[in-house]
Amino acid sequence: MLPALLPRSTPAACGVSSRSIAELLDRLDDGAVEAHSIMIVRRGHVVAEGWWAPYSADRPHLLYSLTKSFTSTAVGLAIADGLLSLDDRVVDVLPDHVPAEMADQGRRLTVHHLLSMTAGHPDDSLNATTYVLARMVERVTGRGLPEFLNARLFRPLGIDHAEWDRVAGGAAFGSTWSIRSTTWSS
Repeated sequence: MLPALLPRSTPAACGVSSRSIAELLDRLDDGAVEAHSIMIVRRGHVVAEGWWAPYSADRPHLLYSLTKSFTSTAVGLAIADGLLSLDDRVVDVLPDHVPAEMADQGRRLTVHHLLSMTAGHPDDSLNATTYVLARMVERVTGRGLPEFLNARLFRPLGIDHAEWDRVAGGAAFGSTWSIRSTTWSS
């Protein structure tokens, strides 16, 4: 059974200054931040929420780097399940994707290196580390990353809408710009 939506309350009833919320909203409107939505939760109650046009409560929007947090959460769940460890090497979990000419340094890369983004890329590689982590989670769980997270994280939290960008082969990217969703309120 999914949890009920978060209850709504007034800011004052939860110890939040309405004036401070109004000042925050003014600063967001005046600043260089492109806000899509905001939800302020205090003591388990939503005390303020809103959307900037063209966004709305039911319109999914791109979550950008938050996607990496979901991928790393999936890694943590796989570790908690005993399916993966921080010391597991990429070449051992994904042996069919290892090029024959891979350098020894590449053969030593572990889950820990990928999570801490210390894989040795001198430049931004479009978050290849989280992409590889997503593939590792899929390999050890036998499920696609979105399906695994739906079952283990999103549905238990009452989140029923997440759209994943996928590579040509159908796998979810699992890195920056890969997921769209509405503002969650459950």
